[in-house]
Amino acid sequence: MLALVISYYWVIALVVFFVWFKAFWADETTAKYDLSSWMVLIIGASLWVVVIPFANLELILKASSINN
Repeated sequence: MLALVISYYWVIALVVFFVWFKAFWADETTAKYDLSSWMVLIIGASLWVVVIPFANLELILKASSINN
C-alpha cells in the first residue's frame, strides 16, 4: 500500500514538473541555463504537496486584489 502511495506521489510530481517546465521554458525573462532556476523547478516539483497550495493561495489573493 505504501509503495502505491509513493508511486502516485512521484507520478504527480513528474506531471507537475512537466507543466512547470513548459511554463519555465516559455518564459523569456528566466535564464534557461541558470542552475538556481533548475534547482527551484526540481525542488518545487518534488515538494508539490506543499508548493501547490501556497501557489494557489497566492494566485487567489492576487486575483482578489485585482478585482478590488
